[in-house]
Amino acid sequence: MITTVHAPAKINVDLRVLGRRADGFHEIRTLLQSIALHDTLSFCRRPGPMTIRSRTAGVPADRANLVWRAASALWSASGRRHVPRDVAITIQKRIPMGAGLGGGSSDAASALRGLCALWEIAANEQSLRQVAGRVGSDVPYFLEGGAALGRGRGERIRRLDELEPLWVVLARPPFVVSTADAYRWFDAADVRRRSQVRRQEPLPRGWRA
Repeated sequence: MITTVHAPAKINVDLRVLGRRADGFHEIRTLLQSIALHDTLSFCRRPGPMTIRSRTAGVPADRANLVWRAASALWSASGRRHVPRDVAITIQKRIPMGAGLGGGSSDAASALRGLCALWEIAANEQSLRQVAGRVGSDVPYFLEGGAALGRGRGERIRRLDELEPLWVVLARPPFVVSTADAYRWFDAADVRRRSQVRRQEPLPRGWRA
């Protein structure tokens, strides 16, 4: 039996970086919206250690993949020992990597959903969000998607009223920017003061909490 789950991309309709925190992360305020572009994850029961594969070049098949980390975190949280096993995961990539569209985080969230079903783990929403938050800052958002306000590292999610359906044009430059590099450049530019001034600005028109 094969279980298939879609993992949608997201766009940041608005993103405010409010400064660097004592723990090394950055405090942000962002408006998130999932879009129709998606990856597809397939889960198949198979005896032995868990495997991850993809035909897309550059997709890691080990713990460097957020799907692996999500599976490992869920496996441990459910009281199981050693490494995750008894599943083969195939990732069909459509979301460009390194484009800020959250493909890796969305894949991880979809893996949590799919593996709960395959491993028969009855996790409630709160515990699943806690596991997701340990995997990555964006992962909790992708458990539901839709329109949301993200705070903290991005892991504190507040649902918003859905927008009217819109067309979105995605333009991807011919280079990759990692999240770590983007924040490092932000710090080097020393724009924290200007970001703090924007902290209390209202939500853009059309968004309501």
